[in-house]
Amino acid sequence: MMKRPGEKLYSLVFRQIRAYILQNNLQPGDLLPTEQALVDMLGVSRNVLREAIKSMELLGMVSAQPGRGTILQKFSLDFVFQNVIFAAAGEEDNAVAEMLDIRKRLELGYMRQAFASLRQEDVLRLRGIMEEIKKQWDVHQLFHAEDKDFHLAIFSRVNNQTLLSMMEAIWDVDANFKTEEKVKHLDDTIIKHENIVRALESGNEEAFEAAMMAHFASGKYRPETSSFAEY
Repeated sequence: MMKRPGEKLYSLVFRQIRAYILQNNLQPGDLLPTEQALVDMLGVSRNVLREAIKSMELLGMVSAQPGRGTILQKFSLDFVFQNVIFAAAGEEDNAVAEMLDIRKRLELGYMRQAFASLRQEDVLRLRGIMEEIKKQWDVHQLFHAEDKDFHLAIFSRVNNQTLLSMMEAIWDVDANFKTEEKVKHLDDTIIKHENIVRALESGNEEAFEAAMMAHFASGKYRPETSSFAEY
């Protein structure tokens, strides 16, 4: 395997180990060769190999366990998105706003599939979450976790795990984003959520789409503005 221009050596080793895993059809739970075996096979130092293994650990691909060796892990989109999106967002307001814009486009893009896929028990679950949100706010408690559950429940029947993984990762980034500003507009947020549930309860797809559009019409979901005036 050739080294790419400007590529760090540990990155090349990362790709070589990944190729080894595929070529040997290794499965979750299987052990990688020992550190010495990999050093001999790849012709690199222990330090470079350890950098490559550490990168694989950070992506959830392997787990280095003392006394056992390096074990291949089950691939998890949730793990990848949570780490990549969290690292990309950092603490920059613009980056977080861009993530929220992605979430908006995902939810509005899939809302028709969501509406068609939801069952009666899902609508009942959404009503239950909605009532819990109201209870939380009645005692002046934030309801980020319930809000997250609400939106993930809407798309729970859409057959796209990547969509759900991305949505959940973006929600985690949003958790502490401009909390003081959010609080000022949570009464309106509850009304918008209530309109979504009522549209689903009545089976009115047009009303559901309108409610979803209204929910995402706020400044929070427009990266070109930092204003929460229409939250």
